[in-house]
Amino acid sequence: MDYFSSAYKGDNRGIKYLFGVIIIVLGYILGQVPIEIVKQIQITKYEDIGTAELAEFDKTLDFNIFHLSHNMGFLLMLLLFVITTSFLYFVFRIHGKTFKDIITPDNQINFRKIAFGFLVWFAFNCLFEWITYLMYPEVYINNFKPYEFIVLLLIAIPLLPIQTSCEELVFRGYFMQGLGILTKNKWVALFITAILFSLVHSANPEIKKFGFWTMQWYYLGAGLFLGLLVILDNGLELSLGVHAATNMFGATLVTYSGSVLQTDSVWKTTEVKPLVLIIIFYISAILFLYICYKKYGWKLGAEFWSGRIVENQDNVDNKLSEDKAVVGEKLIIENDALTSKEAGNTEIPWDKITLDK
Repeated sequence: MDYFSSAYKGDNRGIKYLFGVIIIVLGYILGQVPIEIVKQIQITKYEDIGTAELAEFDKTLDFNIFHLSHNMGFLLMLLLFVITTSFLYFVFRIHGKTFKDIITPDNQINFRKIAFGFLVWFAFNCLFEWITYLMYPEVYINNFKPYEFIVLLLIAIPLLPIQTSCEELVFRGYFMQGLGILTKNKWVALFITAILFSLVHSANPEIKKFGFWTMQWYYLGAGLFLGLLVILDNGLELSLGVHAATNMFGATLVTYSGSVLQTDSVWKTTEVKPLVLIIIFYISAILFLYICYKKYGWKLGAEFWSGRIVENQDNVDNKLSEDKAVVGEKLIIENDALTSKEAGNTEIPWDKITLDK
C-alpha cells in the first residue's frame, strides 16, 4: 500500500486537522513549562542574571547563563519534545489512527530500516567530519570530560531519538500526509512541509550566528531530503534513522559555538564554515539516496514522477461498507416504526426514534 494512499485511513476532515495542530502547539507550549520553572528558580537564586543575560540566552540557548550544566540544559530541552510527543498520541487518536499508521502503511514498523538509516548516516557524519578536521585542524578542541560525557550518553540515548522522532512524525508524517490528502500531489506536500520545517528552525541560534538565508539552504535541503526519503521508501523509517543520527552526532561527538545543541561533546569547534557544512550535507544526501536506491530497489517510473495521490481502494470499500451499514440500520428502524403503526401502536419505542426523513 502506498504511504500517501494509506493516509486516507480514519477521519481526515479539515476540522480534525485544525484540532490536531492546536493540540500540537499546546503540547509544545506546555513542554516549555519545566524550562521556564527552572529559569525562574535560577533567576531568583542568582543576582547576576539580568536583562542582558536573558537576551544572551535567547540568542544562544546556553544554560550556563543560568548556572546550569550543559547536561541539565540538554535534559530540559529534550523534555520539551517528550511532552510534545505524548500529545501526538491524542492528535492521532482524534483521526482514528496510531503511531504506526503515521510511520508506515505496512503491517509493522521496519526497525531494521531505522537502524540502517542511523548507522549509515552516522558513518557519513564521522567520515566528513574527519575530512574537515584534516582541512582545518586548528578549529577543533578536545573537550572530553569522562563523567559529563557518560551523563550525556545516559540522557541522549533514550531521549534524543524521541526529539527527532517527534519532528519526523509532525512534519514528514502528520503534515505531509494531511497536505497530500488536501493537494492530491506528493511533490506539493513535500515542498510545503520542507518550507515549514526550515521556517520552524529559523529560531535556532545557528540562524542568528550565520545568517537567515545562509542556513536556510541547509534546513530547506534537510526538509526536502528527509521528505524525499519518505516518498521514495514509502515510509518514515529511513528519515527517523537519519534525523536521529544527525542530532546524536552533533550532541555527543562534535558540537560548535552557536549550535542549538550546547553539550559536553567529545570535541568542540571554535569556528564553523557554513558553506563547507552545506556542501558536505548535500554530498552526503546524494550518496545516501544512491545507496538506498540500490539497496531497496526503488521504482522511479512515470507514476512516481507524476506525484499523483489516489485513495487506496480498500479505504474506499470500507467507507462504502460503513455507509451501507448506516443506510441499512435506518431502513430497519423505519420498517419497525411502520410495522408498529400498522399494528395500531402509535407509540414508537424510544430506541427506534430517528430524525431522518
